[in-house]
Amino acid sequence: MYEYKTVVLQLEGMGWLSSKEIPALEATLNEKAHQGWRLTDTILPAGTTGEGDKIILIFERGKPG
Repeated sequence: MYEYKTVVLQLEGMGWLSSKEIPALEATLNEKAHQGWRLTDTILPAGTTGEGDKIILIFERGKPG
């Protein structure tokens, strides 16, 4: 059995067609890994212009017991 967790991080940057950064990405990945979570997928939802302003991280870990 597994349990899942989602984390939403906001993208930061200039705007459409420019590079964006995810400042908390590495810290979030390391924090969740320390808690026993494993990153399984990422989702980049797009807005009406095709540009996204966030990233959704999906983690899983085995349920105890």
